[in-house]
Amino acid sequence: MDRGDWLVVPLCLLLSAALAAAELPLVELSAQPSQVAVGETVTMTIVYRWPHGWTAAEPDPANDFRSLFVTAAPPAERHSTGEEERRTFRYTVAATRSGAWQLPRPAMSVRGANGEVRVQAPEVIVQVGKESAPPKLPAARPLLVRPPEALATRRWPWLVGSSLVVVAGVLIWWLRRRGGEQHGPSAWQVFSDELAAARTATDGKDAGARLSLAVRRYAGRIWEFDGPGLTTREMGAVLTRLRAGRITDDESRDLLRLLARLDDLRWSAGDASSEAMQDLATLANSWTTGVQQRLDAEAAAKAASKGAERQGGGS
Repeated sequence: MDRGDWLVVPLCLLLSAALAAAELPLVELSAQPSQVAVGETVTMTIVYRWPHGWTAAEPDPANDFRSLFVTAAPPAERHSTGEEERRTFRYTVAATRSGAWQLPRPAMSVRGANGEVRVQAPEVIVQVGKESAPPKLPAARPLLVRPPEALATRRWPWLVGSSLVVVAGVLIWWLRRRGGEQHGPSAWQVFSDELAAARTATDGKDAGARLSLAVRRYAGRIWEFDGPGLTTREMGAVLTRLRAGRITDDESRDLLRLLARLDDLRWSAGDASSEAMQDLATLANSWTTGVQQRLDAEAAAKAASKGAERQGGGS
């Protein structure tokens, strides 16, 4: 065997290994973009591949992503060739919590000539919010030394000025708390804007996702809990704890029924009709209007009671 034969043998071995690897089933997972802010969406691509002639159940990653807030899930793209079968899914998911977000890892079992092979998607992490990094601390300050007598006598104006600033800050905070100032749009204004956007969405499932997020965000703001970050079942447990004077039984029941209907339409196998979503948008608007009217009436009654107490005290 001459020198050229010695070079051909390793190349053949490498080529055969590569071909053998290409003939194995595979689950690919990717996310774009890899870093987003809370509330933004991430497009996840899941690709199932297995050799032609192997036996596999039709893949469906919906159960793996059921715990996430999926805003769009179009049907899979199917490709069949003489070499392989390929199914491509693209899900759009809204990021609801900050931090390092590890995506679900769909798996697949495929049976070939030598038995069953199970493969799983690789680990993919999306950073939601600001990426954590080691703090960059400034250099250590020099040790304090006793100031000269002339400088020590000048400290008093600084102490008096600092005390006045602190007192002014506390006074401003108290006045704002007493006056009940609110900055930015109210929960009702935010819901109204998001409801209008949901009504104009052309895709039924996209409209349902927008509507569900709008209702969850409204409930979370007025009752102070993480509405967008909870599932319908988790929200039911939270509403049960809130019923003591904060939410009525009818409001709690109607809200959970509305969210359950939105979940059923969004996760249905077929497309969600725009007409069905418009009906649900009307129900959502009726529910929030009723809640808002009740809250406004309670606030007005409370303000009138305080005014009567002040007049009684003044007389």
